[in-house]
Amino acid sequence: MLSLRGVVVPAMKEKFDLVSLMLERTGDTLKDGDVLVISSKFIAISEGRVVRLASVRVSDRAMVLARMYHVDERLCELVIRESDEIIGGIPGFILATKEGILTPNAGIDKSNVIHGSVVLYPRRADESARMIRDSVRFAKGVNVGVVVCDSRLAPTRRGTTGVAIAASGLEGILDMRGRQDLFGNVLKVTSQAVADDLSSASELLMGESDEATPIVVVRGLVPKLMAETEYPSRRFSISIDDCVYMRSLGYPEIKEGRQNTLLGTGTGPAKR
Repeated sequence: MLSLRGVVVPAMKEKFDLVSLMLERTGDTLKDGDVLVISSKFIAISEGRVVRLASVRVSDRAMVLARMYHVDERLCELVIRESDEIIGGIPGFILATKEGILTPNAGIDKSNVIHGSVVLYPRRADESARMIRDSVRFAKGVNVGVVVCDSRLAPTRRGTTGVAIAASGLEGILDMRGRQDLFGNVLKVTSQAVADDLSSASELLMGESDEATPIVVVRGLVPKLMAETEYPSRRFSISIDDCVYMRSLGYPEIKEGRQNTLLGTGTGPAKR
C-alpha cells in the first residue's frame, strides 16, 4: 500500500546545506525502496538560485516583452535568460519552455521567497537528484529513489498539479505499449507518467502556501519501478512538434513564421 509522509522544515531564505537538513529531518526512518519527492524550489534555494529583481539589468528585448504582456521587465529579462523558447503569453504571464517543460515564466517563481526576489529552477535538477540519492545511500545505507517536482497548470484545467523535472533511482515513465487492457485491446501509445503521478500525490502534502513541507517520503512503490536509472527533465518531455496540444493549436507553423523575431527562441543556458 502506498503511503506518503510530509517532512516539515524551517523557512529558508538563502543558500543552505540541503543534504544535511534533509538527513536531519528524516532521521533513521528511511527504508530501501522509499522515494523522496523534493520541491524544485527548495533545491534551487539551497543552491542560491534566488535573484533580487532590483539587481537585474534589462535588455531591449525584455522591455518589448514587458510591454506586450504587462509583465515586470526585470522578470521578462530573467525569462529570456532561463527559457529555451518563448511561446507567447497573456497579460501577466509569458509562456515558455524550460528544459522541455512548458511552463509560465520559465518556471521562475515569486512565492515563498523574500519580497522583491524570485527563485529560478535548479541549475541541474538531474544532478541534484542523483547527489541526494547517493548521499542518502552513503549516510544511511539505504537505497531510495528521488523525484524533483514542481507545480504546473494543465490546459483548460483549474488549479495546479505536480510535474517531475528530474528523477533518480526509479522508472519515471512506465512504457505500457504492447500490453493488453481488460478486453484484450493492445495498447499502442500509452505510457504511465510515474514520476509525475508521485509529484501530484506529494503536492497534496507540500501545498502551495505556508505548509513548509518541501519533502515528501513515499513508501510502498512496487519494487519493479525501482531501478538504477536517471531521468533528466528532457527525458520526460516530447518535442513541441509531437505534442497533440501544440500541433492542434498550430504552433509549429506559428513558430516558423516567427523565426528571427523577438519571440522566436529564448537565450537559455544552451544558447548563451
